[in-house]
Amino acid sequence: MLDLSVLKRVSPQAKVVEAVKLLDERRQSGCLPFLLVVDEVGNKEEILGKLSIDDILAQMEPSTMKMEELPIFWQSQFWEECEDILQKTTDSIMSPVKHVIHQSATLIEAVHLMNSGGVDWLPVVERENVVGILFKEDLFNEVLAAANPKDDELSDAPS
Repeated sequence: MLDLSVLKRVSPQAKVVEAVKLLDERRQSGCLPFLLVVDEVGNKEEILGKLSIDDILAQMEPSTMKMEELPIFWQSQFWEECEDILQKTTDSIMSPVKHVIHQSATLIEAVHLMNSGGVDWLPVVERENVVGILFKEDLFNEVLAAANPKDDELSDAPS
């Protein structure tokens, strides 16, 4: 689980151009290129969603309406899409919070929520407070740990 203090925040009304620059700073510093979209409610932050490189690029995809023909692409389309998306607000393209998981929940509950909800992250809550973010990579690291047991765990295993 990632501690919230290491994550950059962006307002839901911030322009995507600002978020792109923040994501690049995170990426260049070796941090996870991921921003929390948060709204201030009183003296408390409310996490509305996340914004990542994937979220931005997903919004640049041509229309997903069912077509009988292949979509038509033109030479300057990418740059036109960039100009369009950079002026949008972060809340219009973010991945919204779909599920949260309690800090005392099991890892298999997290797997279920991520798989059934089609998400790769979950805010981790304790009471009414978000205390961290759980990513699919965190779960994969647990699978990796199971695949590479420590030597002392091997000596305790039944033969």
